[in-house]
Amino acid sequence: MTSITRHTKAGTIIGQLEQHCETYFGIPYAYPPIHDRRFKHAELLTNWPEPLHADQFKAVPPQPFNKLEAFFSTKPEDTQVPKIENQSEDCLYLNIWKPVTNSPKKKLPVMIWFYGGGYLNGHGSAELYNPQTFAEHAQVIVITSNYRLGALGYLNFKAINETYDMNCGLSDQVTVLLWVKQFIEDFDGDSNNITLCGQSAGAMSIQALMLLKAAQPLFHKAVLMSGTLRFDEIEHSQSTAQHFLNTVTKLYNTTDLATLSTHQMMHAMEEDLIQYGPSKGLELIYSPVFDETTMVDSIPDKWPVLVGFTEQEGDCYIRNESRKLAPERFLEVMNHNDITVDTAAFDITTGKGQSEAITYYEFKQPALRWLDHYQYTQKWLYCFNWSLPASQNFKTPYHILDVIFWFGHTNILQAHHLPLEHHTQALMNQMMNTLEKFVTEGYVDWPIYTTSEDSYIFE
Repeated sequence: MTSITRHTKAGTIIGQLEQHCETYFGIPYAYPPIHDRRFKHAELLTNWPEPLHADQFKAVPPQPFNKLEAFFSTKPEDTQVPKIENQSEDCLYLNIWKPVTNSPKKKLPVMIWFYGGGYLNGHGSAELYNPQTFAEHAQVIVITSNYRLGALGYLNFKAINETYDMNCGLSDQVTVLLWVKQFIEDFDGDSNNITLCGQSAGAMSIQALMLLKAAQPLFHKAVLMSGTLRFDEIEHSQSTAQHFLNTVTKLYNTTDLATLSTHQMMHAMEEDLIQYGPSKGLELIYSPVFDETTMVDSIPDKWPVLVGFTEQEGDCYIRNESRKLAPERFLEVMNHNDITVDTAAFDITTGKGQSEAITYYEFKQPALRWLDHYQYTQKWLYCFNWSLPASQNFKTPYHILDVIFWFGHTNILQAHHLPLEHHTQALMNQMMNTLEKFVTEGYVDWPIYTTSEDSYIFE
């Protein structure tokens, strides 16, 4: 790899030139959310006095162990991901992949990626989200970033202390958008062609940004993969904050969160979550709160959208009969999500029935309802339905599996000893081509959505 230097409005930045891509890792986009800025909204960082060596990823947001990150990697046998020593509250950094082009004067389309993980896990340097193959394939600049998670990102701190804020993680995300809008032209990006793309909680985050007044002028289209947002309400977020504070008081005999170390905050969050009971990640205790002072009531009908889900999302949550929830607890979790399960249609005494109910109620039905409500005409629906029934780990098209294809990660499939069949590679290319066309031009090559019959099947 060779170094490459760019002079930006924020200062000099030194990245790496690898194969056909310029990469810039660990760019601070906001002041560190520590000390006086802890529990508060992000503040845009607009300059650095010394040349910035952007050649390695920086710390990731504090979070629990994530076995899915280990699985969706080229080292699926890894046991600790992300490693504790790689985590810090000083985590507000972004990464840029800029493909080398034959036309250096040409401005490139920009895609900002938002990771999933239930608002508890995820970061912009996870191997699954490395977009280099896609960036080179599509000739698109791709940006990933870190934003605060769990209680640190989504607890309503304002309910605890008036000088604190709520939706801190969401403020991180809008600050990424502000940074990109202001500086991406310095990397040959087109600030007038920015697409937000996210999966699961990442897709939900984008829906929150669509309502956030400060974010609305900062992007031009959106890709929503496997996630429909259900906002937390102010009153409920206040009781969640009080619940957390009670846990902190029992553990540490204090109500002053500022005195807690990162480790203590994470331990308190772990203890707090245990009290809510098992939910297989379906019960989002910490998530964006609807704030009428900063948000509009309904999403403006102004952005082209590409929306989709996988055919059997729920198999990621309930992988087999031994992993199912007790039926009563399953109904309780679904009820918490404002879902009433038709137990005549779904046999929730079985893992299979629970998985099917999750796919229908948590993913398919909300996506269709969202599309029906969204009145802008430029909207498309897809369904991912690839699987290898004879394989050990890819028997069904479950939640997250499609990300491998969108980003062209043949290496992850091969790490699971999967023979790379011609059809699999062709499907991967087709999906990357679809994403490229949408990010570049704002439409795809199949009929716009009017009913669920218009779903395009990737299989």
